Amino acid sequence: MDSEAALRDELVRACKVLYVVKAAGDGLGGHLSARLDKQRMLIKPRPVGWWRLKPEDLIVIDFDGKRLDGLPGGRSAVREWPIHAQIYAERPDVQCVLHAHPAASTLMAALGIAVEPLDQDCAAFAGRLPVLDNGAISISTPELGREVARALGKGGALLLKNHGSIVAGTDIANVCVTAHRLEKVAETMLRAASLTQLPAMSAAAKGAVLGSREAVDTTFGGGLDQERWQMMQDYHLGT
Repeated sequence: MDSEAALRDELVRACKVLYVVKAAGDGLGGHLSARLDKQRMLIKPRPVGWWRLKPEDLIVIDFDGKRLDGLPGGRSAVREWPIHAQIYAERPDVQCVLHAHPAASTLMAALGIAVEPLDQDCAAFAGRLPVLDNGAISISTPELGREVARALGKGGALLLKNHGSIVAGTDIANVCVTAHRLEKVAETMLRAASLTQLPAMSAAAKGAVLGSREAVDTTFGGGLDQERWQMMQDYHLGT
């Protein structure tokens, strides 16, 4: 993005779309951020709803959790800021981070259901979706934030068992597309669990699907993320 104002506008649109597609859970918790530079981020504060958020509601904090656009030395209205700060510190490639409590993916992780390549979206996450079991505690210290960053590694999504999900990406489009797909995948796996005993696919069948995908790179990225993100905005916001 060329300016903070434009970044604020896109972050607000992202919050609204994520709420509509259920990737933000019930909208009462969670937070979405975007990197401003090496030490600052824009982030949605907890007291403001995902759907009614306005650009001026977003706050600026540094990677120590200090609010920079409010009272001097004030703390941010985001308890789990270390998730964002530590991922940004460990991953220079990451420009946007989402932490939320979407129902399906939270339940999938709590039940220990592993993603199988039942469809194209599921195949994109199969074997690439780590789960961190930290006792479902709030990620409110730098040490806990570093644990999250280590568990995420070089990937784009992480489940916190009995807690929620984290999505990190190269831009807002990447995070929104990934978060939407992740919740769809979780819904698919929960539906599969209600219809048959898991695992639903044999090892050979899984290997065949994943091998075919590795031979031809079909993952979302770059222009395709942007295209899908624009479609999501058009469909859910009418923009």
